[in-house]
Amino acid sequence: MSPVKVRYVLCENHAGYAASLTPQRVYEVIPDPAEANGMVRVIDDTGEDYLFEADLFRELDDLTGVATEVTVGLTWPMKTAIHRIASQRGISMSARIREWNDEHLDLPSSA
Repeated sequence: MSPVKVRYVLCENHAGYAASLTPQRVYEVIPDPAEANGMVRVIDDTGEDYLFEADLFRELDDLTGVATEVTVGLTWPMKTAIHRIASQRGISMSARIREWNDEHLDLPSSA
C-alpha cells in the first residue's frame, strides 16, 4: 500500500467566507468525492473541515517557496527556562527555540 500524498492549497480569494478563510494562507486538503464537482475540503480558520469552491484556491505542488509565520508567546518563566537550558548547552536562545519548534510543532516540511 503506497503512502497517501498530502496535498495543500493556497487561498487566493475568500469571497463570502471572510470568517472562515484567510487570503494567502495554506490549507491542507482533505480528500473528498466532491472534488469531482469543483469543490475542495479543507480545515478552515474555525478549525472545522468544510467544502469550498475549488476556484478560491490554487493547488500547491511544492511548499519550498511558501513562507509561514509562527508567533510564539513566551511568559517570563518560560524565557528564563529557555535561557537557562540554552546557557547550559552553550547555544543561543534562538537556537533552543528552533529546536523546540522542531520537536513540538507539526509544520509542513519544506523539503
